[in-house]
Amino acid sequence: MYIPASSELHANQADEAFIRVGDKSRKLSFEERIQLMYDKGEHYYEDTAVYDATVDDIDMAAVERYTELIGYTKSAKQYLHENNSFITTNAKGEEQVSVACILLFGKYPQKFFPRGRTRFIRYKGTEERVGAEMNVIKDVTFEGTILDQVKATIAYLETQVEEHTFLGQHGQFVTHRDYPKFVIQEMVVNACCHRAYNIKGTEIQIKMFDNRLIFESPGRLPGMVKSSNIRHTHFSRNPKIAQFLKAYDYVKEFGEGVDRVCRELEANGTPHLSFHLDDFILKITVPKVTERVIEKDVNVTEKVIKTHQEVIEKVIEKAVALNEKLTENRISIIKLIIENPYISKSELSKHVGISENSISRNIEAMRDKYLRRVGPNKGGFWEIID
Repeated sequence: MYIPASSELHANQADEAFIRVGDKSRKLSFEERIQLMYDKGEHYYEDTAVYDATVDDIDMAAVERYTELIGYTKSAKQYLHENNSFITTNAKGEEQVSVACILLFGKYPQKFFPRGRTRFIRYKGTEERVGAEMNVIKDVTFEGTILDQVKATIAYLETQVEEHTFLGQHGQFVTHRDYPKFVIQEMVVNACCHRAYNIKGTEIQIKMFDNRLIFESPGRLPGMVKSSNIRHTHFSRNPKIAQFLKAYDYVKEFGEGVDRVCRELEANGTPHLSFHLDDFILKITVPKVTERVIEKDVNVTEKVIKTHQEVIEKVIEKAVALNEKLTENRISIIKLIIENPYISKSELSKHVGISENSISRNIEAMRDKYLRRVGPNKGGFWEIID
């Protein structure tokens, strides 16, 4: 008998809940039951009140920046009272501040969530070693609000991603990154936005090895999301946090992020993301751009450089045959045009080190003998006549 997964938590007449493990059913503890309710979206932890937090723990300037961004015209405090249950009043008439409010607008969220932070660890090699063989070469932690962490983590990761620049098939330089820019941003945002903040014993960890990036985030895949349908199924564990990040353009369209990550990796000839749940930690592995792709580009580059050198030699031979001498500036212009047929006169001027007028005079002297203009001045390109 096949029983499809449910988006709700079910209990028997004795109010007991069970989870299927292989061919057996295991009774859930109280903590496991609460966690499962959060995972399924029956309750949102981000809506719960933070013990001992008060309005004084909120950075009203951060709230004002957000309300200005979304076009809210009332005061920052009114926004918190009237929207998303950021501030509520309990039965005793006391103000309560929600988890989402502290994480998004808190002066120092780590006062209440010490492990509500993001940690980047870089290892030398492809394995994580400990003790005398420990191979950690970078270990940086980012704290503050979720927005602070997202910005700082993305910026720092960009300094760690290597780029490889090659001369492409069409005479233009092509740059390959170890990890596409959008992939870096989406995976950081995904980790900070969708982690289970009720799991307080660990932080988000981003581990960089020589051949892969691993994003470790507390919490299981939420709702009905599985590794088999994650590209096209969206479920937010923290919808208020997701809405906030969307206003800052870190979440483009709900549900498109992982699919676009996979498409960008495919375009680079890289294997898909892999997902692994290690107890309560979701690990997402992003493979580095394959060596096969880089090796292919290196081979192409070597062939292109060789071809370009042959063209320059032919042009020089032609000048000798015409009893003309090509100056050093003119040879430089020819080299630059070979590398980039669409190069502008201002760019030529910068590279060669002479004025644009001098560039124009040199081009006119070589036109129809060594150079040919194809198309209009704007939008056209140069061809070498060899």
